[in-house]
Amino acid sequence: MQVLRDFFLIIGRIGIGVILIAHGWQKLVTNGVPATARGFRGMGVPAPEVAAWYATVVELAGGVLLILGLLMPLVGIAVAVDMAGAIVFVHLEHGLFSPMGFELPLAIGVATLALGFSSGRAAVDHALFSRLGRRKHAETETNV
Repeated sequence: MQVLRDFFLIIGRIGIGVILIAHGWQKLVTNGVPATARGFRGMGVPAPEVAAWYATVVELAGGVLLILGLLMPLVGIAVAVDMAGAIVFVHLEHGLFSPMGFELPLAIGVATLALGFSSGRAAVDHALFSRLGRRKHAETETNV
């Protein structure tokens, strides 16, 4: 059952990661960060230049890190904050449903937050931190 759980966790990480990378790429390359900031300003987003850079970096780097399974709790929280901002400042007034509703940022935010704290064994974090945990446990056992 653990293998199946890990398989579906990596599928979820890849799926949400690809969406994040696409949106970050759009902000960085397709539109450009200055145009993204102008758009944010027009939507009433506070500190639009800072918000544009934050959203761009979090979505692009966060998507890559999510796929790798690296720094997962940090990625989960950073993306959830990004999506909360998108909901509050852009999508909430349009209701739940697409095309402008908040359903997509809500789904991305909560999925990334959940994945951030349960990334599975097929994640770089698991490989790094399970070794550290085993090493600390072994040190504790030898000191007792």
